[in-house]
Amino acid sequence: MRDKATDVHIAIDHALRAPYQRVTLCQTPQGRSFWLKRVERFAPHLWLVKGKPENAFDRDRSSHRFLWNFGAPVPRIVAESKEYIAVEDAGASLTRLCADMSVTMAEKLRACRAAGQALARLHAMGFAHGRPAFRDMCWDGRQMRFIDFEYFVPTKAGRLRKARDLGIAVLSALTQGRTAPRYAFCILAAYYEAWGRKPKSLPVLFPVPVRSGQSRLR
Repeated sequence: MRDKATDVHIAIDHALRAPYQRVTLCQTPQGRSFWLKRVERFAPHLWLVKGKPENAFDRDRSSHRFLWNFGAPVPRIVAESKEYIAVEDAGASLTRLCADMSVTMAEKLRACRAAGQALARLHAMGFAHGRPAFRDMCWDGRQMRFIDFEYFVPTKAGRLRKARDLGIAVLSALTQGRTAPRYAFCILAAYYEAWGRKPKSLPVLFPVPVRSGQSRLR
């Protein structure tokens, strides 16, 4: 009987033989899902703007490994090489989750609270993500994890870098449609509560009609 590692590498080999995709959702015969991320391909003239793609990928991969070894809230690495990194499926990004009309408001706000707590945990470890936008935070219904670390710096983060992280997370929340202020407040409230500070309760300034099947928040 093949072991799990062998099944993962078989799925990776299959994906690498297929037409190029920078990010691919792979699945083993047993139904185990993971994401395969490869070096980005773009025209050489874009190197002047984005830098060499190999360097950006190596920074992302090594940063992910660094944070995983420290026990940070990131997806588990299942395989890696200089050309790719494969990580377990961490669920839907907050961007996708908040746009999904089938997800209740209660679950969306629960995910945002988890995002605030995860960011506070990362900062308590002495690190800053670098760009914790909603597309870079994933929720699987149980835990929040970060992805994409091209802007991560593996040194102790001071107040400025942590404040920048929090600002990016809040600004990203505020772009998520009509209920955006509620997402932003949830992230901030959870972040400060994680540091032992109780934020004042704020009124809901933008009431939103509750759709059928959604829980009303009070």
